[in-house]
Amino acid sequence: MRVIRTLIIACVVVLSCGPAYSAEHTLVMHHMELEEVTAPVRAGDVIIFDNRSDMTHNLYVIYSDGTVDNLDTQVPGMQRKLTLRVAGPAVIKCWIHPIIRLEMEIGSQDTPPAP
Repeated sequence: MRVIRTLIIACVVVLSCGPAYSAEHTLVMHHMELEEVTAPVRAGDVIIFDNRSDMTHNLYVIYSDGTVDNLDTQVPGMQRKLTLRVAGPAVIKCWIHPIIRLEMEIGSQDTPPAP
């Protein structure tokens, strides 16, 4: 009886989570530039920020609702992962180098990934 109850609870949890359409994308930093992500990104996707620059950066993402995700200091050769939280237009900037800026459109989480 305990096993059946555990299985039922597990099924309810899995089914209530909705479709899992998350993907992983890599965004590369070269010196003072951010390489654009070519594939469509959606809320729930993970961006890997790969610092291939010869300098330290501190990137942050400003979402359309005004919230911010800070990736903290990222020395050359370091990677950081961030799960995108809000659909809509977003801007990626560097606290250390204000000239660095990348705009991106984050799709809705319930939109299936592009083939």
